[in-house]
Amino acid sequence: MALPTTYGTDHKYGLYDVSSFLTLNSDDLSTKLNIDVTVTNETGQIITNRVDDYQTDVTFSGVLKLSATLPTVGQTLTYGGVSYIIKGVDDSGSNNAYRKVSIKGVKYQNISTT
Repeated sequence: MALPTTYGTDHKYGLYDVSSFLTLNSDDLSTKLNIDVTVTNETGQIITNRVDDYQTDVTFSGVLKLSATLPTVGQTLTYGGVSYIIKGVDDSGSNNAYRKVSIKGVKYQNISTT
């Protein structure tokens, strides 16, 4: 029997979402555990590992739209179907370039932002 012919693999392309106040250029999503506890026995071997309290951080950057209003720290922002608490807003520009904006947000496992 002949092997099947494959023509490549599908990949995700581009960003997860759009924004009303800026043209997104990039996003960066990361997830980590805030609780990672190990228990050792009397010989020092790890016998239990408890992980809990997921936290997702997002950073995205882009170019500010002409009549846009930036969100402020403490507000929520939905991106990719997830609501994040805004922890930082960087707005920078120069005399010969568009305004560049970077937003940092966080989603905690047990805090509802809706």
